[in-house]
Amino acid sequence: MPGKFNPYRPDKVATPGMFAGRYAEIQFIDGCLRQTKFGNPKHFLITGERGIGKSSLVLLEQAVASGRVPGISGTNYNFMVINVALRREDTFLSIIDRVARELRKQVAKENSLANMVLKSIDFLSRIEAAGVKFNRDNLAGSEEESMASLEDDFETTILKMGDAKDGILLLIDEADRPDANANLGLFCKLLTEEMAMRGCDKICIGLAGLPPLVSKLRESHESSLRLFHILNLKPLEPVERRHVLDAGIKEANKRNADPVTIHDHAYDMIGDFSEGYPHFLQEFAYCAFETDTDNEITPDDFMGSLFEENGAFDQLGAKYFDKSYSTPASDDYRKVLDAMSEHDDSWVSRSTIISDSGLKAATVDNALRALKAKDIIMQDESRAGHYRLPTRSFAVWISIRKKAEEVNE
Repeated sequence: MPGKFNPYRPDKVATPGMFAGRYAEIQFIDGCLRQTKFGNPKHFLITGERGIGKSSLVLLEQAVASGRVPGISGTNYNFMVINVALRREDTFLSIIDRVARELRKQVAKENSLANMVLKSIDFLSRIEAAGVKFNRDNLAGSEEESMASLEDDFETTILKMGDAKDGILLLIDEADRPDANANLGLFCKLLTEEMAMRGCDKICIGLAGLPPLVSKLRESHESSLRLFHILNLKPLEPVERRHVLDAGIKEANKRNADPVTIHDHAYDMIGDFSEGYPHFLQEFAYCAFETDTDNEITPDDFMGSLFEENGAFDQLGAKYFDKSYSTPASDDYRKVLDAMSEHDDSWVSRSTIISDSGLKAATVDNALRALKAKDIIMQDESRAGHYRLPTRSFAVWISIRKKAEEVNE
């Protein structure tokens, strides 16, 4: 819809005002904040596939904890929020550095803490000034001293804040990105145990990352997972998908002169085709909104937006799956992926793939070998002849393509 404000944003995390669903997860995190306020913190770990809404939930909880948005229980919290995102190259020292710098930034915003001196930044700066880089080996002594300095800073901050703040919420997004030897699990365990021993147990830690985060934490420290309640995000339910679309239309009609509506059948189609994946939902809604020309988004608008040049399928493919789906050398290989997608990301036997694809056994065997070699599919190491797609979202995308092509014929 040229010239109109489009409220759907597949390229950004959902703002608190556009957030929908995740009631159980939001309710649990509200309990974590409440218990932390009482000095009895509970920590949480948000995980799920790419595009499932982890960062959007982190953004919402940042707003709730800081008091910009009321909690689901109606409580207006007043936490200091330390929000950092990790990178692939991060080490134990650089994680400390990221948290210390964000702590300093938040402390500087509080008038009551204006004169407070933080030790960790000075210590880390001295390490770098001496020519020691964070990715060097054999830095155990520096790591211990840096961690101790950060713990001192958290203790000082909590004591000086007193009852003026409910506590500190430490949010670490993209927590799966560093290697296990960055020791994020050890970082969390040391911090929580030290704060408890010092009588400053008012820090709630929230991690967010892709599923490998769980194994990386376990490898970092075998007992670190015990700290966290794991919230595994699943696709949105149909009613939640509708809420997302309604929130977008409501926002659009606040900002545009002419109101926009969505045809009931278009509501259902956008929601069904998305399979509840928030990023798919935002992409489909955005493209359908752009295609519409008469202020009513219809099924034809939606279907047209799927296949036009640079439309929804092109966007999702380029961002997530096209390399995996287009890399196979022949249509027969893609038929193998199509057959596997009928089983989502569950294990599928070779015989089932042969039956479902209608291909010869030799062709399927060649395809499976090639797809496995390129890490497009996974093989069950415990059972011979069983394979699966790496993620459910990849399976859903393949299924959506087939479904849309059938409807469009």
